[in-house]
Amino acid sequence: MPAADSMTTLDFLVLIGYFVLMIGIGVYTSRKIHKQEDYFLGGRSFGKLLQTFAAFGAGTGSSDPVQTGRTTFTSGMSGMWSVMSWLFVTPFYWITGVWYRRMRHLTLGDWFVERYESKAIGVAYTIFGLLFFMVYGSMFFSAIGKVAAPMVGYEKVTIGGEAYPIEYILVPAIGFVVLIYGIAGGLEAAYYTDLIQGLCIILLSVLLVPFGLNKLVEQFGTPGQDGILDGFRIMHEQLPDEFFTIVGASGASEFPLHRIIAVVIISLVGIVVQPHFIATGGGSAKTETNARVGLVTGNFLKRFCTIGWVLTGLIALALYSNNQELIADPDKTWGVASRDLLPSGFTGLMLACLLAALMSSVDAYMVVGSALVVRNIYAAYINNEASEKTYIRLGRITGAIVVAGAVIISLFMMNVFAQLQLTWVFGVLFAAPFWIGMYWRRATTGAAWITVAYCTLMFFVVPFLAPRLVPSLRNDYLETNELVRVTETRAASPSDVARRQAEIDQWTVAEQAALAIDGATRSQE
Repeated sequence: MPAADSMTTLDFLVLIGYFVLMIGIGVYTSRKIHKQEDYFLGGRSFGKLLQTFAAFGAGTGSSDPVQTGRTTFTSGMSGMWSVMSWLFVTPFYWITGVWYRRMRHLTLGDWFVERYESKAIGVAYTIFGLLFFMVYGSMFFSAIGKVAAPMVGYEKVTIGGEAYPIEYILVPAIGFVVLIYGIAGGLEAAYYTDLIQGLCIILLSVLLVPFGLNKLVEQFGTPGQDGILDGFRIMHEQLPDEFFTIVGASGASEFPLHRIIAVVIISLVGIVVQPHFIATGGGSAKTETNARVGLVTGNFLKRFCTIGWVLTGLIALALYSNNQELIADPDKTWGVASRDLLPSGFTGLMLACLLAALMSSVDAYMVVGSALVVRNIYAAYINNEASEKTYIRLGRITGAIVVAGAVIISLFMMNVFAQLQLTWVFGVLFAAPFWIGMYWRRATTGAAWITVAYCTLMFFVVPFLAPRLVPSLRNDYLETNELVRVTETRAASPSDVARRQAEIDQWTVAEQAALAIDGATRSQE
């Protein structure tokens, strides 16, 4: 059964209209594709506007507002660093944007093949690229899954007598729509939809703020006397001061200063080998200036949107600090706020905007991923004399690998923050061979292979296998090796009191449920 405040017919009409528009763009642009460069790089014909929204769209997924809302709800304003850590990386894009425009390659795999004179390393990079897109894309699908149930109002859907969580239906359906227009129209379809979807992302970044401030006035202020801007004052009254510091001050914060610095460094090192940067990073631009301006402007645009996401998270914390649903799963912060604050029609618009954020990223990943397979596996090892139509057809087919993999990983993990942390380290696998290959002529193929193998072992293989092969390295959750307790004394804010009371209520309900089960068991005996 849907919730009383779930989406209405108007909301669903907004969603349907959005999907029809996206598919229509894909079908229209498919008529303009005649060769590989048209499909994979849009003919290198894009100006500053499309390059800006391509960089903005590919770099801004549905997980960004959802993740920022989640970390802000749990850590306060310092939670913005889950996304804002890229702020210090953005100026370097003015330098790197020219690299991809001057390479004249269709994929970064082509660059590795040429630089290290090894087709095999191109295959290795292709595998890395596909896995990267799947992991990154799965994070976006998981974010949609986390917010869909509160917004749609249906937690489960019954098919064939079996009940399935709504995300297990919605995620594959969204993936199917992305496939249709992405496969049909290639990168040009992705860029035109990125322009529309970018505007949607900007809208969703500020849409909840006025409604949330008004709700704060209604709930904690004096309606009729207090204006909407008084909501900011009320928000400060409801939350502790430490929740307004931009660097985590308490031991419980998820983003203390040392972690922020570490994330910035690893992001700067790994960003240059993200496979889609060959297109959105400047390779598809008409000129070098367009490449630079588009990449830098698009990413700075995302930083401004982050401010809206943080404000939404703080408003949600002030309003819902005692919400049992959010205490159990903070990832649902954005969905609960959208469901409770937005009027009819706007809820569907918000979900459409979140879908736009997802689709604007995944469509670019799908096209670039298909280019990697076509260029570095099919053309390199199977048939290097195939016609342009064959390459384009194969690219359209293999693009489905990225979307299908992202959907599968999402359904298995469904943990946005864990997937985010995985993306932080994934890029380091090929980062060193790229940086050294760019600046040192004596870098060799053997050294590149050793570096990739070492990073794979140290970051992924050893952490996975070591606890299984050496039992003493396993975590023993029944044994405490070291207990560090940090006590902070401060005046309790209204939100602290409300959250604590909600936790007590949760314990009481759990205790009553346990007593009921125990009583039923004894009566059966």
